[in-house]
Amino acid sequence: MKAKFEEFNDGIADVCNVNGEDRLERVKTGLRFGNENVGITRHYAAQAADTRVDRVIHILRQQDIEPHQVVVIEGRQYDIDKADHLKDTLPPITKLTLVKFEKHREKEFA
Repeated sequence: MKAKFEEFNDGIADVCNVNGEDRLERVKTGLRFGNENVGITRHYAAQAADTRVDRVIHILRQQDIEPHQVVVIEGRQYDIDKADHLKDTLPPITKLTLVKFEKHREKEFA
């Protein structure tokens, strides 16, 4: 079966690290992404693990992106809960499971 061509036309994201002063430092900027559907199975699996999934996106494969880095989309900050690096798509993608930071947890930029 031929792989579906992945699209990256839903927005732009930046990936940041949190430095020693609890501030964000951008490590990747201008990453185009596509939104993924947060399915009912994923939603209830997150609830069972006493967590939540606010958003799932895919970007061109970036193997150096890891859980607990921060993604910024339209000024909103998300913790990367899970990063799946998939080779069987066209082109290869990294699928990011994101949890939105509450307002009191948001970080300032360095």
